[in-house]
Amino acid sequence: MANDLLKKLEEKINEAIETIELSRMEVTDLKEQNEELENRYADWETRLSTLIEKFEQLEDSEDAEVEEEVNAAMQDTEEESEEEVEAADALDSEDEHSDEEELGSTFGTNADSFTEAPESAQHYA
Repeated sequence: MANDLLKKLEEKINEAIETIELSRMEVTDLKEQNEELENRYADWETRLSTLIEKFEQLEDSEDAEVEEEVNAAMQDTEEESEEEVEAADALDSEDEHSDEEELGSTFGTNADSFTEAPESAQHYA
């Protein structure tokens, strides 16, 4: 009887040892997998950081290009406005001169004379 009990105890101890060994192997495998996943995570983090930096650089360069385009467009608009103002001033001064010429040709050269000059008779025909 004592022999049977010792055999059962020995079997249970052997089972426990096998279970412990299997558990240790599983722990070792899990540690390796965890390390591999941590390495992958670090790689992904590095890649994502690099991509984010590239996107930020692209945004900055696009923002700078847009700002340059806006500034150029504003300068062009200002220049066009200045040219339009100059052209309008030139037209106004030409109109003033032509108005004076028309008045001079319609009426006589004498300031006291209110009679029409002979050239203006064609307007009535």
